[in-house]
Amino acid sequence: MATQAMVTVEGLNKRFQNHRVIDNLSFRIGYGERMAIFAPSGAGKSTLIKILTGVEKADSGRILLTNVEPVTLFQEPRLFPFLTVQENIFMPFKVKRAIITTDVQNRYRDWLEVCELTGFSTHYPYQLSGGMRQKVALIRGFLGEPSFVMLDEPFQSINSLAKQDIIAHILKTAPKISILLVTHIPEEIPWLVQTVLYFQNPCLRNPEWLNVEQLQQKLGRSTSFFNTIESNPSFA
Repeated sequence: MATQAMVTVEGLNKRFQNHRVIDNLSFRIGYGERMAIFAPSGAGKSTLIKILTGVEKADSGRILLTNVEPVTLFQEPRLFPFLTVQENIFMPFKVKRAIITTDVQNRYRDWLEVCELTGFSTHYPYQLSGGMRQKVALIRGFLGEPSFVMLDEPFQSINSLAKQDIIAHILKTAPKISILLVTHIPEEIPWLVQTVLYFQNPCLRNPEWLNVEQLQQKLGRSTSFFNTIESNPSFA
């Protein structure tokens, strides 16, 4: 039996002047399903996320979110510069006037350890590297245990080893989470998602529905390539 849809996109279209970036795109994400949009840079991936979050308007088409309040994490961390790491992370709780329970505090400390930010809770964003700031944004997004998260390439400034640790922690603490990941980085896909919408052209149209193994074959990459860790010392 098909999984009930949490997110339904039907016949979505978007163009900027004469440039079409989304062309009659349809897909669905079920409860507990983790899907990637894999496409070249400039193919409209970020535009799709902006439409799903309401920042951009589609030219036509339909979007339906069922009993879900999505959390969105972007390529840039979008931290408040005048707030500390801890204050930035707990800002959603403050806005919603939610109680920060002992369980939340314990999860917060676990996240700091996983992200190698223990000891940085009183630092301000300007005192952190780009990768550290991105980790703060990731903690802020996941600490409230959302049921659906949209990820617009939020791991770009984080090295592969740290990225793997973070993704493993996400799946360990939220095994039933629904995820939409947009990326052009193949290594992230087998670590995080189950299904891939694969686009070859610089426009989101006519995707191929693939699993991870099929994507590996499509890209001509071996399994070892996807599992190889290549740390970059310029990242944090």
